Amino acid sequence: MQEKPNPSLRSFAPFDLIPPEAMRKVARFSFEKDFRKGETIFVEGAFPKIVWFVKQGRVHLEKFHSKGKSSTVCVKATGDFLCCLPALDRKGYPAAAIAREQSRLVGIPFEVFSTLMAKWPEFCQRVIAVLCGCLREVEATRGPPAYESAEKRVVKTILILAEKFGPEIPLTRREIAELASLTVETTIRMTSRLKDKHLVTSDGRNPLRVDTEKLRAYLRSL
Repeated sequence: MQEKPNPSLRSFAPFDLIPPEAMRKVARFSFEKDFRKGETIFVEGAFPKIVWFVKQGRVHLEKFHSKGKSSTVCVKATGDFLCCLPALDRKGYPAAAIAREQSRLVGIPFEVFSTLMAKWPEFCQRVIAVLCGCLREVEATRGPPAYESAEKRVVKTILILAEKFGPEIPLTRREIAELASLTVETTIRMTSRLKDKHLVTSDGRNPLRVDTEKLRAYLRSL
């Protein structure tokens, strides 16, 4: 897709920590790029050339298994780093990134991003904090199933998604199941239970709609 140079980066954390004069120089190297639904942004194991941020849309980080099957590891929405781990350990991407709806991303060359991390300690600390947040999110949804009920895993996953997207969750039951490390059948059964308790609503065709306050209260009771 066509690239559009010099987007505004200061709306993305942690670029708000970089002085304006330095950001004007960085902006010369940055660009925007549109991705179609289903388009691959990068593949697992590839060495990063670009650090991406989601300006608009929805991108899934996915692991591919045998026979071409994939599972969603985490979901990235507006304002999110797409994957910042390679910026720290200088290794390949831990998963593939797929645009799951029409998306616009902001890219900055890896070398420029690394220079910012080396020059501006506060910027580096914020990047590390973002990475820790991502790891906590994955841990919250994919922790050892022996310690949590299926219902609790689904509730936690839905609440995490609600923080990203608001009360309407644009993911399918299959995608929610992958994030919660459950089968689709179990996830459908659990969401139906939540629907019976008037915590979520859905007609099976439109996005799942969540009453976040009631759902948080219900989570505390599990």
